[in-house]
Amino acid sequence: MPNDTDPLSQAIHDQLLELLQEGELDEEPTEDEIAEATSEVIEAVGDSMYQQVREDDEGLRRLYETKAEFQRGIEDRWGEPLELLERFIIWSQETGDAINSEYRLQAAQEQDFVFDALTRLHARAVQVAMEIHHLLKGGFADGAFARWRSLHELSITTSFIKQAGSDTAERFLHYRYLWEYYFAQTYQEHVDDLDEEQIADETMASLEEGKVELVERFGSDFDDNGYGTGWAADAYEGGGGPSIRGLQEAGDLDHYQPYYRLASESVHGGSKGTLDRLGIIDIPDVEQPDLLLAGPSNAGLDRPGQLTVVSLAQITFAFIEWQSSATHVAEMKGMEQLVSDIQDAFAAAAEELEEDERDRLEEWADQDIVDIALNYVGAPVLFTDEFVREQTEFESQSAFENALPIYLDEMMDVDDLPEAVDTTIRTNSDYSSLEELVDAAFEEWVYREVDLSEFDVDS
Repeated sequence: MPNDTDPLSQAIHDQLLELLQEGELDEEPTEDEIAEATSEVIEAVGDSMYQQVREDDEGLRRLYETKAEFQRGIEDRWGEPLELLERFIIWSQETGDAINSEYRLQAAQEQDFVFDALTRLHARAVQVAMEIHHLLKGGFADGAFARWRSLHELSITTSFIKQAGSDTAERFLHYRYLWEYYFAQTYQEHVDDLDEEQIADETMASLEEGKVELVERFGSDFDDNGYGTGWAADAYEGGGGPSIRGLQEAGDLDHYQPYYRLASESVHGGSKGTLDRLGIIDIPDVEQPDLLLAGPSNAGLDRPGQLTVVSLAQITFAFIEWQSSATHVAEMKGMEQLVSDIQDAFAAAAEELEEDERDRLEEWADQDIVDIALNYVGAPVLFTDEFVREQTEFESQSAFENALPIYLDEMMDVDDLPEAVDTTIRTNSDYSSLEELVDAAFEEWVYREVDLSEFDVDS
């Protein structure tokens, strides 16, 4: 018989049974006949599932309600540091706008490539910081940390260009055309698999011509096959071709390498980034359940929040210092104070959250098996009709519930259950108490719902 909880298995079973009854299938059909008979059912069930998702307004409503409630929790816990971070981002944006408006014409007349490069890097940094803030406000610490990685790279690039000067800045501004040539080559190699159109031959010829001109203009070290840092090769003194790590060291930012490496794991699909999530609080000395994070969390916002304000400040200060005035220098002093406030506010919120989580986990760890089963699974789920029939004299869950002085779904909210509960259980089963009955039901639930092959236990 098919699994009653699997609608597809049930539909396939019913279809095969109908075909057998109508004589369209032999009593011992071949695998090909079964596959042909079930393909239409699979397609029909898939269409049904698709329509259900498209039309499930109730599911969306529940999701929106859950998100709204979650956002209130984020605001209660992280409201102050998130607001301060947003204030800093706005301040940085307005300062950049003011500097650009004030010096843009002069920089163009003087062909100040450093100013042009720093302006564009700062504008992008502000946008990335806004993205990070949005992710933090949504409870996505790991996503925010991954985006900080980009912000840190912008800080590395800004620092290097500011130190290296005009020639390197000019190379940076033109490097994208070299990159586009190598991207076009890669695109052409995979265009058929992507089901896209080939780039026209004349376009490819133009891109190649542009690459040749750039290499003639800036030198062979400019051509790094599109690796991404050939623009820095003329000023890089680290030996070999420049890398992000090398540029980071050149800009005296290598002390951020541990955070950069961690943030990279939030970008890549490796073991560390998959198994360790900022959104899950890890308190090693307290027993805690194994969690899978598949959505937002109110944990872990402090590290990406603090690093974001530091990196944005680095980029903003570099921009201010290139075309400094007394007013802008004063702004830097004020910004430094706000940076400190933001770091402290994130740290305080994280510390308070960890204390609350520690208390919650200690309370969870102190619960006995009955508390855990009732609070995290629930009596209505534990006492299925099948379990009740096998382990008691009642014929169904509803009959069992009607004999009790309390509803099953109320058990988790009551500290001291009425004595009549144990009396009913002793009278109608071989168990002497609710604790014994819950223990048995919980054990059945575990073997029914948990894949024990993932754990080192006897099956």
